Amino acid sequence: MKLTVSHLGEIDVAESEILNATVPVPGFPDSHRYFFIERDKIKPFKWLQSADDPNLTFVVVEPHYFFHDYKPKFGAFDLKEIGLGPGEKPVLYAIVVLPEDLTKMTANMRGPLIVNPAGKLFKQVFIETDRWSVRESIIEGIKRKEKAALQDKKKQGPQPEHKNAGTT
Repeated sequence: MKLTVSHLGEIDVAESEILNATVPVPGFPDSHRYFFIERDKIKPFKWLQSADDPNLTFVVVEPHYFFHDYKPKFGAFDLKEIGLGPGEKPVLYAIVVLPEDLTKMTANMRGPLIVNPAGKLFKQVFIETDRWSVRESIIEGIKRKEKAALQDKKKQGPQPEHKNAGTT
């Protein structure tokens, strides 16, 4: 199907790429159908574009890229609503705010999108925790992830040097 998107003009979207919101994203009651737009120059970010409103686009990212310790728990009701059963895990996305100063970029870690790609269903859920905020700094998340990686490397100790076989 052909859709007009405000920032890209007319584009082709296969019906199989459409995700349906089981509950409208809060604040956008008339948008139920969305699709991802991926571009190499913005990876790991994606656009989540409304198929119902050409002017409605969210910038989203999978949290693991920036937040190594983000492991929210979801209720059975939320998972069932997007067609997942016990033991099945959704794909997570955080909605990102891109201010003019990109060093102040934030992600909504309290209200992730949970997606069932096979079932083409998703919803935004709200996590009751003080650990994460709706404006979590992505730069701070990167710093924490890098610090954790360095600590893990130190715990492993020095790695033996490998010499090339057959050289003298």
